[in-house]
This record gives sequence, structure tokens and C-alpha cells, in this order.
Amino acid sequence: MKNICVIAILVVLSLIGCKKFLDEKSDKKLAVPENLDDLQALLNSENLVSLVDPSAGEISSDDFYLTDADFNSLSQDRERRLYLWQKDHLFANSSSPNDWQNLYSLVYLANTVIENIAKIEKTGQNATRYNNILGQAYFHRGRAYYSILHLWSVAYNSQTAGNDLGMVIRESTDFNIRSERSDVQTGYDYILSDLNRASALLPLLPPSPVRPAKQSALGLLSRVYLGMRKYDLSLLYADSCLRISNNLLDYNTVNSTKTVPFIRFNSEVLFDCYNGTPAILGNTRAKIVPELYNSYAADDLRKILYFRNNNNGTYGWRGSYTGSTGLFPGIAIDEILLNRAECLARKGEFQLALNDLNALLVKRYRTNTFSPYTLENAGDIKTLVLNERRKELTMRNIRWSDLKRLNMEGADINLKRSIAGVTYSLAANDPRYALEIPEDVVALGNITPNKR
Repeated sequence: MKNICVIAILVVLSLIGCKKFLDEKSDKKLAVPENLDDLQALLNSENLVSLVDPSAGEISSDDFYLTDADFNSLSQDRERRLYLWQKDHLFANSSSPNDWQNLYSLVYLANTVIENIAKIEKTGQNATRYNNILGQAYFHRGRAYYSILHLWSVAYNSQTAGNDLGMVIRESTDFNIRSERSDVQTGYDYILSDLNRASALLPLLPPSPVRPAKQSALGLLSRVYLGMRKYDLSLLYADSCLRISNNLLDYNTVNSTKTVPFIRFNSEVLFDCYNGTPAILGNTRAKIVPELYNSYAADDLRKILYFRNNNNGTYGWRGSYTGSTGLFPGIAIDEILLNRAECLARKGEFQLALNDLNALLVKRYRTNTFSPYTLENAGDIKTLVLNERRKELTMRNIRWSDLKRLNMEGADINLKRSIAGVTYSLAANDPRYALEIPEDVVALGNITPNKR
């Protein structure tokens, strides 16, 4: 793990090209991985690979609310500003890690692996491991860039994506290369290229869910295409993913008396990652909005497994697949099944969509209490699937992307919050759905900021 510390120190400078730092010559033996073991060690770094998923989108989403007292008890102003959809000062400066810095740390790590593996000869003896390591790097770079793009860029619109401001693409660890924003289309093309490369290189299944495999890459491709509203392609990749395995966890087997009911690496998890719960999302502070909590039927086990009764008429979140209080933004079978169900419903394949939805819900309700939906009693099947999607994927770092894409289709979901008698709002398709890029990054890198 020779250059993990070097990566952590240099990553922010990789975005702004700091000549003064480059003039400081370091010991190359400490900075350059030399073999496949070194590269895999980098990819095994939990802090730089598994703990970098952002929380900003979840903080800005609509599944929870704060009381005035909870809001005032927050020590970080950035969390308050994200919660109220403020235009600026959303992220701390580079002296304190934030979502931007953490995600570009992962980009830098992936680029380090991609650059250095090219210097190692691929042989008949090491080809499988070589491909696996390279595939992991492409997967992690692709997932980091998707998080960056869906937080700091507008929703994908095929008519304007070639002109809309996208993300900063860093293909190299060379600090001398100036950082510039690409357009949204170029960003998505880059992400899809990385994930398709990963899918071709990775083994079908991983030795552990902490490492990506072909199946999780297919699942992530389905997520990305869903965010782009390319539903035929999201369907294709969801179906390919689920054909490898589709094991759903029966919630009747989960112990509801535990503080965190779900174990890590349960049977649905295809790729495991997590982020620590920011103070604002603590389960005693963040109250689940009543409309969401009340949407679960009495026999729906999610109502007791996902939520913590605060014994004052409010409920907090506890249903993480991390096996801890951290949030789970990884890839799991339930999400991919709902991707497929939604895409089938949009295609008019209503019975197939209901088959997927019923397969999920029979594992979520108390045994023998769920009555499967039929074409006769389901009503608007697309709306039904979308409602179940929100209920199933609460606090999974997915809602922000869903809000953006659904509002592009005219869903007209307008968000409101009230603090100290003042109402704050975020209208559908508001420019603030593309979060502010950290001010120090804009200033030091001369990067074009988002419209506010």
C-alpha cells in the first residue's frame, strides 16, 4: 500500500495543478506501485474506495425533515445549507474532506492503477488477475464519475447534453494538466465507457461483495442508463444482471429487535460500499416524512425494519444494508429488479413489470399476507412501481437522481421545508439541482461554476 498516503495528500492538487508542490521532489520509490500486489493493495483501501460515496444528494432529498431544534443543533453550517437548498457555501474548503474531494480521491486512485498497470507485462500466468485489477479500476472510476455528474451537473437531456456543463474529467495523475469541465454528454459517454470496460474485464462474481464483478458492473450500468432516461438500455443491463443471480432476501427472516436489523453482505448485495452517516441524517435527528412512512401497509415488514420509533410520533431511519448506521449506496438485487420493473412498465410490458414487483413484495410482507397485484387491480402500473421504488430504496443515495430525472419528464415534484417559520423551496428542474462546486476548487482551478 505504498502510495495510499501520497494519493490522499495529492488528490485535491490534481484538480488545480499546483506548480509549487510539483517543485518538491519526492522519493519515487514511495510513490509508484511496482507490481500487481501493490495495485490490488491500493484498490483494497477502504477509506479511499468504500467510504467515499457522497451524502449531499441524500441531505438535499425529500425523505426526511428536521425540527427547528434539530436544525439548530447541527454544528456544520454546510449541512444546514444543503438541507435548505442554498446557492453557495455548500462544501467546506479543501482543508476538510468533502464529497468533491473524496470522489476525486477515488478518481486519482483509479488513474494511478490504470497508468501503472500498463507498465506491467501481462502474461499467460497473470492475465486473469491483471484483467481483474484493471477492471476494478475502471469500475471505481466510472462509479465515482457518475456520483460527480449527478450531483454537480443538471439532469441528462439528450437535446441539450452536448452543451450543458458537465464534470471535470481527469484521465491522468499528471498535475500539470489543467482541469476543465466537459459537457454532460461527454461525461456520460466516459462513464459508460469505463463501466463497459469493467464489465468485460471483471469475473462474473466477486470473491467478496467489497470487490466489483461483472454482475455489479451490469447493475451500475442499469442505474446510469436509468438516470439518463434511456429505459430500453437500463432494461437490457438490469435483465443481464439479474440473469446471473436474483436472490432476494426474505424480510420475514430478518430480526426486527436488533438496533440495525440487516447484516452486512446480505444475499441481495452485489457490491458493498457505504458512507458514514452525517450528523443531519442521524436516526434521532432526521425524521422520516409522514407521507412516506404512512405509505407502507400494516403487514409490510419494511415499516418496522427500515424505521426506528422515536416514541414521540416520529420515526428515524435504521434499515441500512451496511450492517451499521452508515448509509448503503451500493448495488443490490432489489434496486436492479425495480429498475427492470419500471422499464418494463414504461415499455407497456405491464404483466412482466407486475411479475417483478410481486416477486419483490412477497419477500417484504409478512408471510401469507401479500396479495399479488394483477392487471385488473394494479391501477397505473408505472406509478405503482415508482411508489414502491421510493419505499424500497429509501436512504440509498438514489432519490436525488430520481427527482432530477422524473422532473425532466414533467413529474413536477416541488420540495418544501420550513425552519423557524420560514418556508424554503426547490422547484422542479431548478438550477440548484446541480450543486455548487466547492468555491476553492472554482477559484484555484479557474473552473466554470454552476448557475445559481
